[in-house]
Amino acid sequence: MPSSSQWNERYAAKALWSGKVNPTLVIAAGELETGSALDVGCGEGADAVWLASQGWRVRGVDFSQEALARAADAATRENVANRCEWIQADLSVWTTNRSYDLVTCHFLHEEAAVRGRAWRSAAAAVISGGTLLIVGHSPDEHESLPGPPSDVRFSEDQIIAELGLSSGWHVEVKTKARETGADVYDQPGPQRGRRDVVLTAKRLSN
Repeated sequence: MPSSSQWNERYAAKALWSGKVNPTLVIAAGELETGSALDVGCGEGADAVWLASQGWRVRGVDFSQEALARAADAATRENVANRCEWIQADLSVWTTNRSYDLVTCHFLHEEAAVRGRAWRSAAAAVISGGTLLIVGHSPDEHESLPGPPSDVRFSEDQIIAELGLSSGWHVEVKTKARETGADVYDQPGPQRGRRDVVLTAKRLSN
């Protein structure tokens, strides 16, 4: 399991991602009223900064202080720093006592014990009537594409089992081809062959 120091070393060497928002988040957030959002495993902050630019109040949490420093710089460049807060935490033990209208977690590819713990903490932070969005690389994505190793990818069945949501949720999970457009790996053109597992869950109102 990578530690915070190992993640810091990775991010210190160079920017790891393109700085572009994930297309699945754009679609999901477009169907919601703006409010408060939490980005779990926010990395260099592209998703969080985009949400802030759309009027959300956003908190981003990540293992790496190096990544969060880049996220804060991006928020300043986009003039949304006043709508963003950045928290460094070990996601294998992290919890929060705050609640959010939208909680998103994109591409948290850790071993099952870590990601399951982080996902459950993320779900616990969703307000009544709020939305949880989790996205990750499918195990059946073409192996020639860059991405995480197969042992930290997850299937529809795995995410359902590891998340362990109660009957108080409306859950949809599917494996789908990624929307064409900007590649988070900064590769030009449509993302041919990309397949993501996408879970959207609505916490039912009390």
